[in-house]
Amino acid sequence: KAETRAKLSSTLRRIGHKPPVQGGNGRDLTIPQALMATALSWETEVIVPTKAKKGDGIPTHYKLDVANKELLFAVEVNGQSHNSPSARVKDLKKATFLRGIGWTMLSFSNREVMEHLEVCVKKVLYTIWRSKELTPTPQTDL
Repeated sequence: KAETRAKLSSTLRRIGHKPPVQGGNGRDLTIPQALMATALSWETEVIVPTKAKKGDGIPTHYKLDVANKELLFAVEVNGQSHNSPSARVKDLKKATFLRGIGWTMLSFSNREVMEHLEVCVKKVLYTIWRSKELTPTPQTDL
C-alpha cells in the first residue's frame, strides 16, 4: 500500500537509516575505478550492446568499468565479489564475447589498482603499444 510505504520511508529517514555504500553496477564508481579512469583519461561505465535477445544466454549489453571506444580497449577493476565461481564464469563469458567483437580487455583487482596504480597503467599502455600493428612508412629522400 502507498500509505504504508510512505510511513516506512518517513520512519527510515527520521532514524537516519541508509543502505551500505558499495561499488558496482547501479552505484557510483569505486575509488579504484575512478583512479584508473582518471589516470588513463578514459570513459567509465561504457555500454557495449550485444544485440542478443532475451533468452539467448547473454545479456543485451555489457557495461565496461573503464574503456576507450576508439581503441576498443577495456579495463575491468574488480572487487571481492568477482572471486566466486559464478562471477568468474560470468566474467569469462563477458571477456570472450568482447574479444570476439574486437575488444582487448585487461582486469585488475581493486587492491592492485589501489596499491600499484602506476604499474597497472603501464601494463595497459604497454598492451596497447604491443597490439598496434607496425606499418612501414615509405622512405622519402630529403
